[in-house]
Amino acid sequence: MNEQLAQIRQKINQTDEQLSHYFSQRMDLVAHVAKIKEEEGLPVYDPEREAQVLERVSQAAGEEKAPYLRRVYQSLMDASKDYERDLMKSRSCDREKTEDAFPRQPKVACQGVAGAFSGEAARRMFPDGTLVFVPTWEEAFQKVSLGECDFAALPVENSLAGSVGQVYDLLLQYRLTISRACRLPVEQNLLAMPGATLDDITEIYSHPQGLAQCKKFCAGLAQARTIPMENTAAAAKMVAALGDVHKAAIASSYCAEIYGLEILAPNIQTAAHNTTRFVAVSQEHFHTMHCNKISLVFSLPHQPGALNRLLSQFAALELNLTKIESRPVSGKSFEYYFYLDFSGNTSSTLIQQLMERLSQELPAFTFLGNYEEI
Repeated sequence: MNEQLAQIRQKINQTDEQLSHYFSQRMDLVAHVAKIKEEEGLPVYDPEREAQVLERVSQAAGEEKAPYLRRVYQSLMDASKDYERDLMKSRSCDREKTEDAFPRQPKVACQGVAGAFSGEAARRMFPDGTLVFVPTWEEAFQKVSLGECDFAALPVENSLAGSVGQVYDLLLQYRLTISRACRLPVEQNLLAMPGATLDDITEIYSHPQGLAQCKKFCAGLAQARTIPMENTAAAAKMVAALGDVHKAAIASSYCAEIYGLEILAPNIQTAAHNTTRFVAVSQEHFHTMHCNKISLVFSLPHQPGALNRLLSQFAALELNLTKIESRPVSGKSFEYYFYLDFSGNTSSTLIQQLMERLSQELPAFTFLGNYEEI
């Protein structure tokens, strides 16, 4: 071996030993942080603190090395958050609660404004809940993470437009627990000011998912351009506020009722059976004998056939996989997280053994919840 190369590698080994020592020291400090957060009811994930750390280490590394150090520190902070959660879980067995412990009148965060489909899903999952509307999905996560709301109702998949990628990314980022789920039939309608006709419409507003679900209908209105908004109900509210017969919104019939609009065209979604799946996330895990769905997120080792070997373990136990979704790992090229849903209840010994085995075998593994889909 080249003598100079051998000497450099020896120095790298020495540096790695120092890094391992400081890593262990840092994780001991993380353990202290976890204890304080648990005692004071603080969330594990603090986006402001994380951003400050990344900025500070980037500046210290210099322009050339900063992008590489950011990747290392992002992985380090992800590992620290997982360590905090594991410590909190091991010290607090009462975090798993029965269905009787569900808040009687929970506060439920929903993205959008009154009339949003997320609000309808929240009412279906928590009939006696109080809805708290926020502008973005991330703010809904924050409301729960900070303890300001008990749950957040979030769309994860539409039968026509597919998965809601941003919500999946936020599930991994905040690591809240899925506590309930429902499937909501979606009927999209073209809403406009009273007296307007289809020939009047030159602009159609809606959430990108709503526009995608009604793409065929919109294409038939050659004179109208589509404009995305953050929410279907927000689009209806804006059209009502503008009072312009040339503007229309794609939203629910309930929005027409509460915002004083007329339905120019009902049920305009392309697919006859248009359904959106919503989940409710919380800080605590509410487990009952009625839980029938389990959600996981994990990464795979870079080995040929890794995904096939993992899926074969579910097949061997005759577990029904209902969804698998891959999402790119932020800051890393061609690396992915996998989100997987399957039918089952963690009271099963076989499922418990499978979860334990996967948590040991996989590079990253997070249990997102065992819950009832109603």
